[in-house]
Parts: sequence; structure tokens; C-alpha cells
Amino acid sequence: MVNCFGTNTMNRRSFLRGSAAALAAGKVLLAQSSSTARAAPATVPASRPALSPPMLLNPSAAEVTVVCAVPGLCTGWVEYGIDQQLGQRADGAVHGLKPLSDRILRLPITGLTPGTRYWYRVCAMPVDASTGRRGSLLLSEISSFSTLDPAADRGAFAVWNDTHEQKPTLEKLSAMLQADPVDFVVWNGDITNDIHSEAKIPAQFISPFGIPLADSVPMFYARGNHDTRGRDARRLPEYICGPQGRYHYAFRHGPVAALVLDTGEDKPDNHPSYRGLADFAALRTEQRRWLRQAIDDPAFRSAPFRVAFMHIPLVWEAPIPENWPKVWGSGIKGWICEDGLAKWHDLLVEAKVHVVISGHTHRPAWFAPKPGRPWGQLIGGGPKPDEATAIVVRADRNRMEFTVRNLKGEAVISQEITAG
Repeated sequence: MVNCFGTNTMNRRSFLRGSAAALAAGKVLLAQSSSTARAAPATVPASRPALSPPMLLNPSAAEVTVVCAVPGLCTGWVEYGIDQQLGQRADGAVHGLKPLSDRILRLPITGLTPGTRYWYRVCAMPVDASTGRRGSLLLSEISSFSTLDPAADRGAFAVWNDTHEQKPTLEKLSAMLQADPVDFVVWNGDITNDIHSEAKIPAQFISPFGIPLADSVPMFYARGNHDTRGRDARRLPEYICGPQGRYHYAFRHGPVAALVLDTGEDKPDNHPSYRGLADFAALRTEQRRWLRQAIDDPAFRSAPFRVAFMHIPLVWEAPIPENWPKVWGSGIKGWICEDGLAKWHDLLVEAKVHVVISGHTHRPAWFAPKPGRPWGQLIGGGPKPDEATAIVVRADRNRMEFTVRNLKGEAVISQEITAG
């Protein structure tokens, strides 16, 4: 069994939705990796534009999941290796069935080496559901990524939040990432405004506007409150989720141990807008039980620095903007997660978390640790280009530096934390 920090090499739990009838109809199948050596990569030229840029999700020391949107019903696999000759292949199979989807292929690669650069490409084979005939092979470009390494002396990551399908913001964030590379990105919620159509999920989350957001720098995802809205928000875990199919999880890279928590919606479950369909208070209680165990993991306890990611901040200690009470309604402090603070604060203190990193308010802010709250609260901006931010964190075993930059590259917040 993989613990929450991915410190062993057994496969994570995967999920399969649908029956044989759904398979024929091309519904999404989530694939558990089966990685096997092959003599050489496929020889079809990598010039077909039909696949989306791949997304690398949930990296660890030993694995990563490759997600790619497809133009029609396809099966597929990943070719990978330690150089551009590739030479190995990861097939997806659940209960003996290889992946088949008319929307995405979700293909884990397992058995990797910590802190190692790998090259890969996605291979998708169109399939006629009625005849079984195969079409011409579709290939992504060959790209590379590096696995995480819990034993590394240094680590760096970026945090994006509240991009809300803003193309100029996403383009600039991608350009900033290319100019200032890091080891991974945390996409910290509110990727979209709502999810009313499952068919639109790949374009909203996997390859918005065709921008290659995570084809070479792996990504973690924290769910935002807008990502829970709309009928087909219930389908989102089939496309993008955390390890073990959850939106709360933990991981370790170098000197930084991380917790990812799901703050849910920004109003009480009984609010009329949810029509009796929300149960996020119970989810936060469930996460408290999980958090109790996660913070006792040696991989977490031994880290020089400990960070928690969650979309909605737990505190806001600046003057309240005049329009906020009007946005959320009388008596609702929707700019913070009061229930999360009540249920998680004592465990975050016990865990000696240094900083909670959030979004949601669309206003960057830093609230330094103080008596009774020994962790700092950092908040990113967004979503429009003149309001959006990229948070970059760099750490070694002695200090952790984080900088919040606007999309012009200007630092709006800079802080340094020492180990201890």
C-alpha cells in the first residue's frame, strides 16, 4: 500500500467507471499502469496535431500519471525512457481491460527512479467502436520530466490559483514557468467557473486553449469552490484528481513536506444556492481524521519545512473590502473557510506547519505567524492578468524563500522562513 508520501513503489488505487456497454460507447476509463520494456518507440512521425498537450499529474519519487485529451474514441499507451530513444512502454489496464476513451487517456508510469529525468510521448490509437478497426497512430511530441526526490537537498515549486479560464493569464503563467523552471506546480483551485458539461472538462482542465501547462513540469491539483459547481462537477475526479483519487493528500520533495486539503464551497451546505446537494462539512471532518494520520508519517515529520495547500484561506486579517459582505450575504464570511479553521487548526499547529498557501480572494496577501497561530497564511491573486500572480517557493535544508510575483514579474510579496 502506498502511504500518503509515496515512499514505497506499489501502485496507487485507480478507478474504473462503466460497464461493457459504457466501454463500447467510449466512456472514460481510468487506467492503472502496467510498465513493460519494449525494444523501440513507435515509428509513426510525431506530426499529427490531434492530441492535446499531455499533462503530468501527481508526481512522486517512483511514478507520474500522464493525462492527454483525445479527438475521438482511442486506446493508448506511453513510451518513455531515460533518453529520447525511449525504449519502454506503459500500458494501462484495469481488470484486464486496456484504456479506451473518447475524451482522455489517463496513463500512470510506475517503477521510476527518484530525481531522474525521463523522456516520454503519448501514443493514441483511434478505434472504431462498432468494427474494432484501428486508425492511424496519433503521437504527442517527445517531452521530458523529472521525478521527485524526497532525499534531495533542495526543491522549488510554483503555485497558481484562480485562473478561471482566463487565456491571457494562463499564457503568461506558462511563459513565466518556462523562464524560471521549478520542480513542480500546484494549481491551487478555481481552474474554471463551473462544470455544466462533462464534454468540456478536458478543455477546461487538461489543455485549456491548447496551452502546454504541464507537459514537462509535473502538476498537483487542489480543488477550488468553483470547481465543485455545476451538474458535471461530479465527473471531475475521472479526469483530474490527487493520488488515490482524492482531493486531500500529502507528498514530499526534498526539504519540503506538503499537505493538500479540500476546503469545499465558500458558503454553508444549507445555503439555498446548493439546493440540498452539498455535504462539504462532512468532507472537512473526514479530512481531519486523515490529517491526524498524515502528520504522524515520518516522511512528513522529518521534513525541515512543512506546507499546506488549500484553495480557501483559513484566515484574513486585513480590512474587509466593502463589497465582500454583499457578495456572500449577511453573516457569511465566504472569504475564509471558518469550518476548516475550526477542524484543522490544532492539527496544523501540532504538525508545525510553516505556511498555508491559498487563493480564492483574488487579492494577494501575507499574514505572518503570531501567538496562537504559528503558521503564516499566504494568498495569491487572480484571475485577470492585472490581478493574477505566480507564487515561487525555493527551499534548502536551512531556509525557505517564497515570492509572489505579478504577471509583469514584479515581486509583490517576499518572505523567508528558517528551519526549526
